[in-house]
Amino acid sequence: MSAGVPLVQVEGLVHIYKAADLEVVALQGLDLTVAAGETVAVVGRSGSGKTTLMNVLAGVERPSAGRVTVAGHDLTRLTAAQGEAYRREVIGYLWQHANANLLPELSAEQNVQMPMIGSGAARQRADQAGRLLAALGLEHHASRKPAQLTGGENQRLALAVALANRPALLLADEPTAELDGVTARLVLADLSRLLQELETAAILVTHDRQVARFVDRVVQIRDGRTSTETRYVEHEGDLIADEVVILDRAGRLQLPRHLIEELGLRERVRVHSDGGSLRISPLNGPALR
Repeated sequence: MSAGVPLVQVEGLVHIYKAADLEVVALQGLDLTVAAGETVAVVGRSGSGKTTLMNVLAGVERPSAGRVTVAGHDLTRLTAAQGEAYRREVIGYLWQHANANLLPELSAEQNVQMPMIGSGAARQRADQAGRLLAALGLEHHASRKPAQLTGGENQRLALAVALANRPALLLADEPTAELDGVTARLVLADLSRLLQELETAAILVTHDRQVARFVDRVVQIRDGRTSTETRYVEHEGDLIADEVVILDRAGRLQLPRHLIEELGLRERVRVHSDGGSLRISPLNGPALR
């Protein structure tokens, strides 16, 4: 991958799937870039397209149109064999339910070693598993099975499994959904630290507002397209938000809903250039000159 090229590059992504006799447009020209080592949270209402985006990035669904590349792999052209290699070598996937990442009959250490089978000597696999378990505070539970661990410990174990092969990109689907607030915060802190140590990029789909403290930016999806991007800076214990509206390649943007309602904007609006800035006003307001 050339210097300066994003690890993840999504351009004009469209995905249509069938539900019963209907065609559902889940993504409608979505754009997204993620740099190597960057952590991005993706938020949005149910049905906005978050899950579809994750499935496309995981290489399990082929997009209907658009361009998607991850670490130089064109996901629109992967063969079945290439898709398997991509999911094994390039990405790690952390499911919403930790047990989906874990085999109940295996110990914690054996679970972490499973994704590495066939990719190195037994001693190397054991060493890597030991490092991950220690980094996540599970070194004293290596011989325990998932049923013997708490919910937070299982989530950390699932994270270790997802990162076992040192993927370039981690995809995490609601990683704290099953945890209480305090445990969720601790898991997010461990995840953030570990991603930095491994220099692994991550995309987290989440409804957990705490995540803002642990990611580089938060991207909102609305109606199948990225609409806003927010970066947070911590100042005296408070988070200060810097929100921008995303302008796509076609010149489209989605204004925040609260501004639309506040200004009474409807189907048509007036747009006017004003000394290097752009003014948008209701159609029934005074004409701008």
